[in-house]
Amino acid sequence: MHRFDIKFRIIGIVPVVLILFFTFFQFLGCTPAEEKSVSSLSEEEFRNPSKDNRPLALWTWLNGYVDTTQMVFELEQMKDKGTRGALIWDLGALMDPEKLIPGGPAMLGDESLKYFSLALATGKRLDLDLGWVAASSWNAGGEWVEEEHASKELVNSSQFVEGPSQMKFPILEPTSIRKSASRNTLITTVAVPFSENNVIDFSKGEAIVLDEFSKDGKFFDWNVPPGKWEVLSFFISNTGQELVVPSPNSSGLIIDHLSKDATKNYFDSIFNRLASITSPDKQFKFFMHDSYEVWEANDWSPLFLEKFQEIYGYDSRPYLPLIQTHISSDDRLAKRFLHDYTKLISDMMIENHFAQSTEIAEKHGIEMIIEAGHGGNVRVEPLKALGNSHIPMGEFWNRQRHWVTKEASSAAHIYGKKIVASESLTGWNHWQHGPTDFKQLIDIAFCDGLNQIVFHTFSHNPKIAGKPGFVYHAGEHINVNATWWEMARPFMDYIARCSYMLRQGNFVADVLLYYGDEAPNLVPPRRLDPNYTPDMPGIFPTYFYDESKCPHCGRPKPINPGKLPGYQYDYINEDIITTTLGTENGNFVLPHGQSYKILVLPDREDISLEVLKRLERLIFDGAVVIGRKPERSTSLKGYPAVDAEISEIAEKIWGDCDGKKLLSNKYGKGAIYWGKTVQEVLDELAIPPDFEISGTDNHDLHIDFVHRVTDNEDIFFISNSSTKQEKITAVFRVDQDSKLEIWDAETGLIQRDVNYTKVKNGLQLELTMDPLASRFVIFRKYTTGKNDDGLYYDLQKGLQKKLQSKNIHQSIDLSSQWNISFDPDWGGPKSIKLDRLISWSDLEDEGANYYSGAADYTREFSIEEAALSQDVEAIVSFENVQEMAQVFVNGKDCGIVWLPPYSTRITPHLKVGKNMITVKVINTWNNRIVGDLRNPGKTHFTQTNAKSKFTKNSPLLQSGLMGKAEIKFITK
Repeated sequence: MHRFDIKFRIIGIVPVVLILFFTFFQFLGCTPAEEKSVSSLSEEEFRNPSKDNRPLALWTWLNGYVDTTQMVFELEQMKDKGTRGALIWDLGALMDPEKLIPGGPAMLGDESLKYFSLALATGKRLDLDLGWVAASSWNAGGEWVEEEHASKELVNSSQFVEGPSQMKFPILEPTSIRKSASRNTLITTVAVPFSENNVIDFSKGEAIVLDEFSKDGKFFDWNVPPGKWEVLSFFISNTGQELVVPSPNSSGLIIDHLSKDATKNYFDSIFNRLASITSPDKQFKFFMHDSYEVWEANDWSPLFLEKFQEIYGYDSRPYLPLIQTHISSDDRLAKRFLHDYTKLISDMMIENHFAQSTEIAEKHGIEMIIEAGHGGNVRVEPLKALGNSHIPMGEFWNRQRHWVTKEASSAAHIYGKKIVASESLTGWNHWQHGPTDFKQLIDIAFCDGLNQIVFHTFSHNPKIAGKPGFVYHAGEHINVNATWWEMARPFMDYIARCSYMLRQGNFVADVLLYYGDEAPNLVPPRRLDPNYTPDMPGIFPTYFYDESKCPHCGRPKPINPGKLPGYQYDYINEDIITTTLGTENGNFVLPHGQSYKILVLPDREDISLEVLKRLERLIFDGAVVIGRKPERSTSLKGYPAVDAEISEIAEKIWGDCDGKKLLSNKYGKGAIYWGKTVQEVLDELAIPPDFEISGTDNHDLHIDFVHRVTDNEDIFFISNSSTKQEKITAVFRVDQDSKLEIWDAETGLIQRDVNYTKVKNGLQLELTMDPLASRFVIFRKYTTGKNDDGLYYDLQKGLQKKLQSKNIHQSIDLSSQWNISFDPDWGGPKSIKLDRLISWSDLEDEGANYYSGAADYTREFSIEEAALSQDVEAIVSFENVQEMAQVFVNGKDCGIVWLPPYSTRITPHLKVGKNMITVKVINTWNNRIVGDLRNPGKTHFTQTNAKSKFTKNSPLLQSGLMGKAEIKFITK
């Protein structure tokens, strides 16, 4: 004690305390200030997202026709409304019965390049990112593609000979179904015994290759064995296919996507043409390959035979009849060969086209966006194809079943790509919906892993187009001619904030689904547009409700893990399993930080030998796999010895596990399960849901989530895609010592004062979600506990809850006595007085019924001095707004209202006595177009090439303010 006292006297109490304090934190490796500041998230970037996080758009230059003045204006508007930029898409007007759209110059011709140059220069001035869909329409092709490098297929001729006899007979030319076919080149000839059912017994050597008996490539000199023989000569033939929907002066041949030379020559031509207008500081940020929609064909390429022999180690020529009309007496043998054939088509297309395109683009400082999934006539194994891009791209449609975003996100997650793009909001619902509807679908896609919106489409509209103007046949028209464009900024900011957050760290999922090594293959959508019903435009498929089939394309699901509420998953392919997938502490891990708890195999008897070998190592090292015991290989490579090798490895892994009596087997540090569902295995391994909710029936996943983890935070995005308010109890599987914050992407504001409790599996939060609302729930080590200034309601309880609370001092009913002023230039009445708020389509005035555009609602109201106390917030709310509204009080802007419960804070702008409220409301173009069609003898206000999508019987849509409106004064 005395020594201690002396020490304190000598060096002082305060310095000692500081020394001990800092020594303690040095031991921990950080100072208190560092501990508080450690964060992977930028609050400023969330509030004001930078350009890179903002939405892109497909900027259609229909028929290649460009108005340069309008082009510059459109780019300026993209910047003003908060987008990242656009991808120029030169294509033909697929829908233009009245021939309204002029033809522009040939793409990449001199005049076209001037347009590109102006767009790039303007984009540079505005700091926008510009890209180009690398063809006129799609896929890769153009007038510079020569026949040598054009798309090709396998065709054949057939003739019959009888033996025994020595015969000389000609090689017959094939008859192609393509009128444009050309350049037939003989590949090989195979003779097979005649069979009424076209059956070949390969075990008896019935397929005989006749190439050695060919003379000058014109006839055969062959000693025909006894019996009747069919002689099949196979040729490689140009399909003659040209671009799908090019602008009128930009047609040309589609390339051979299997050929390395074809892709290289294609891009060499492009860069040679672009060289005159681009420079390192003025060039495209992106190139894009749109969905693969080349004619269905038996694909072929000049080097196919040699490549096949190299990869699979056997001669493919005897089996070529199986590609056409013949079958094998051994069905499994046929499946194995066809597996090898289609897989090589996929590998050649990926290596020589998609991967090489990415490599070429990268050398020029350009990022390649590739939509290679099963949205078109896909030939590839999509995860590998998408993984060989800079930015994998999927698609999701409005009021349609075409959703393949999960495919792109799985590819990004397993290949270590940060950005997941999607062709967004494609559809045939022209001008019927706006940002409120779009947000619902975008949030669903966000929960599938999307983090880069690419609107389909932003149509370029020359002044001659009128309004709503020129549009492609499909897509939601998000451009300067949209009625609500002037109010688009909050919508764009919301998307950008979400995109920023959803790019942080790594995706969190517990389950990996191996979908086999077939090509083509597919990842079925996890969710679809909840509004899609049989009465939507297009064909409603009979298979839609069949759980065993992909609702997008109708093909069988390659793997079906069942419902896994509260868990996320990714699909994985042979490529990643055999090259980069590892195991650590019993988890599956990837080099870029992704990890998963279990891997599930498809329910089938065959498997890739390479995959099984790798799984054997991974399981032995501690991994957990679910799946049946395989019996044979998927390939004909190494057959029949390969099947014995498969059985030997499977016997080691599965042991006595038979999927009936014995449902699991320990192997090394890991385990295999067979006969238990994925959910049962998760339960047995004590892996609780990552996000578990109660308080509502969530079988349709309308309360959905996506979870990302950084070094310092767990980030959950929670979405309510229902049009009803939902009060839920949510349990998040996170560290119980975490601090919880709620970040609101709509406003950019953060709530740090949040009530939550510790529970068995993590932290529990009571959350009230307004209709179509979303929240980011953040778990971190430290929080100030202080809410952002300007946050006028509890994000945990929802705005609607606040509007319904018992803390309302008073309210002012605004449901009547409004004056509405319309724009007469668009057929509206100059003004109308309303006793109650009803849709414009229900008014007695025809001009209002058919009106599209903006209308101003105005009225006065009075406030007593007592209502304006410092502890009260004033909120104006509307029961229904169609589509968007901007509120002004006493001439001051109070914000844009576009989401339920359609409310905004007006407190700062109120005064004692009389006040004036003005609400500028904008609907969509639908009613004006329909009104024009119903009045053929009167002046038409609208002009568009898409009027054929409407009739005089098309319904009018609700518009304006409807129902109850009021101001509520609520305790802060």
